[in-house]
Amino acid sequence: MVGRKIYYELATGDVILITPEKHSENAINTTKEQDFQMYDVLAARNPDTVGVIQLEYGQYQAEFQSARSVKVDIETGQLLFEYPKYEPSLSEQVKTLQKENQTLKQENAQLHEEIGNLKAINADLTYQLMVKGVI
Repeated sequence: MVGRKIYYELATGDVILITPEKHSENAINTTKEQDFQMYDVLAARNPDTVGVIQLEYGQYQAEFQSARSVKVDIETGQLLFEYPKYEPSLSEQVKTLQKENQTLKQENAQLHEEIGNLKAINADLTYQLMVKGVI
């Protein structure tokens, strides 16, 4: 069994080609030169400007399944996986916004009630001060 190969631009780290894993027990790993003959995307490039990373069979399998893209860090040679950002469905977003809206309406009603109570207290205190001749 042979793992994937990641061919990438040495200057940028952009991945050019990811060769598939070979599942056969008798699978033979190809050389960089053979891959440049087999794959048109490689044949169109100067081999001196292309790097390759040979992975073990099954290495990073979960990452390749869930990542949106992969790039190579040109300084360290490490793979950089980019994962999709989770966005809830529109119906979930609407439900969340409806709940938030209901909560805000309740809070708003409570605040209006408290304002009404404070106005009544203020009016009562003002009346008491007027009766005592303070204002």
